[in-house]
Amino acid sequence: MTAFESPSFGSRVKSMLKLDFYRLFNTPLFYIMLAIAAIIPAMVLGLSVVETTGAPQSTSQYAANTPQIEMPAFDYTWQLIETSENFTGEESGGFDLAGFANINMLYIFAGLLMAIFVAHDYSSGFVKNIFTVHSKKIDYVLSKSAIGIFSGAGMIVMYVCGTVLAGAFTGKSFELGVSGFGGLVFCLVSKMLLMGVFCPLFLSIAVFFRSKLWLTIVFTFLLGMMFYPVASFGTTLDSTVIAPLAALVAGGAGALAFGTVSNLFLKKRDLA
Repeated sequence: MTAFESPSFGSRVKSMLKLDFYRLFNTPLFYIMLAIAAIIPAMVLGLSVVETTGAPQSTSQYAANTPQIEMPAFDYTWQLIETSENFTGEESGGFDLAGFANINMLYIFAGLLMAIFVAHDYSSGFVKNIFTVHSKKIDYVLSKSAIGIFSGAGMIVMYVCGTVLAGAFTGKSFELGVSGFGGLVFCLVSKMLLMGVFCPLFLSIAVFFRSKLWLTIVFTFLLGMMFYPVASFGTTLDSTVIAPLAALVAGGAGALAFGTVSNLFLKKRDLA
């Protein structure tokens, strides 16, 4: 390559990835997020145990007619990740948190980590140096999506470790779905692949609001809740090999669609 030739796409992306992963591994927040991911299952399962073994609930007319917001009563440990297709539980009579108090909240955590990275790039002015010296807009999108997906997958691993420890300490059953251990593996792999949908989505929010981190956080939570059903679609403990294949297609399509949106935002807006 001569002095007048611009770096190739591959070398630009490699340089951007190297920079971002160096920053990631030297950022305490990354390790804090991993620790939180491991602690969450213990907290959720612990609160569930307290709720189901604590003092009797009031039998007053007011309590009977008022919708209750309760922690779900988990019947087995892996329900912290997902349920089986054939799982049937009793209705709690209130707002059931089982759909939220599980591994799917990690998609939002991965989005928040990317949001902080992007907001820092803009607030510090570092983004100008990136685009004028190191990289192009698409390289930035690919690299930030990669660290989001990588971080999200790491959080999933830590969440599973925390789930195992929480189940062991509370004495919950490690019952699996009809697909057995394979169903659990397919479920977890699918969860990781679906990071390809959520991380580019949250990245598009981050690059739109740039240094306005509080707005990014608000919209990350809002859109995260709207897209929450996607995280559970077809990814149960009864999953087969079809689940990760479908998640791979969905993740690829989501990465392409939302990555294009992020790239468009970066091109249409200035770097201030």
